[in-house]
Amino acid sequence: MSTTQQELETTGGLRPVAAHHYSKIVEFAKEVAREASDETLTSVEIFSDSGHWYCRVRRGDEKTRPMGPYTKQQAERIQEARRMLIAKSGTARIMFE
Repeated sequence: MSTTQQELETTGGLRPVAAHHYSKIVEFAKEVAREASDETLTSVEIFSDSGHWYCRVRRGDEKTRPMGPYTKQQAERIQEARRMLIAKSGTARIMFE
């Protein structure tokens, strides 16, 4: 299942309260950075809500729906995979709210 499909299938109305919050800034290749709108920084963040961990992408004020729930270790792996995919292909295929 593609990541975009996972994002679309995430239940609506989920309001995460971040007790723990971690974020990594994605460094773009020069060609990808030129295509990014206003060269806005993009981060892939994980956060905890009631003991469950979620992952989402944030670009400026835009963000994706949270993916999860995961264990903390799973969320960290997803965070790293998303970070690598964004660094490689940019954010053009990601659905932001």
